[in-house]
Amino acid sequence: MIDEAIKVGKLLLEVELIDGASGNMSFRDEKNNVVITRTGAELFNLKPEDFVKIDDLNASRDRKVHKAIYDKTNFKCVLHCHGTFNVVLSIFMREINPIDLEGKMYFGSLKVVDEEFGTEKYAEKISELVAENSIAIAKAHGIYVAAKDFMQAFNLASYAEHSCKVLYLCKLLESTGFQRTLNKF
Repeated sequence: MIDEAIKVGKLLLEVELIDGASGNMSFRDEKNNVVITRTGAELFNLKPEDFVKIDDLNASRDRKVHKAIYDKTNFKCVLHCHGTFNVVLSIFMREINPIDLEGKMYFGSLKVVDEEFGTEKYAEKISELVAENSIAIAKAHGIYVAAKDFMQAFNLASYAEHSCKVLYLCKLLESTGFQRTLNKF
């Protein structure tokens, strides 16, 4: 699972779902222990030593969320990333309703969690949404997604970010009167 996590970490940077040392990921190992990236790990440049047990002092500060998701589900991995478009929309919307076909098919709607980062309530609300739909968006903080493997989690995060980008750009064009301009032709 570590090799797949390393591969997905590189992909996250390529599609701009992370930057710097943002984001984190975890998985259940063959003994059902939860392993998570350490605080400050750069997902695009992961090494095996960047993965620690969830109760390790160097574990990601997001470990409460990951633990709550595993407590409620049978998912094998959890991925957290900060794509620009989902972060921007989450600041202004309580629920993101995709308008693109894939977004409608995969998500229907994406609820935004507006709780203080690091609190039990934050972890609880995110884990509830992930248990229901495999995904949650935290206000101004990004996507949490859980799946059977990291490629499936990566794909879900990518679909969500794409849906947010399409919605953002359509709203932007709408606000500029673009449709009225098109109708003149």
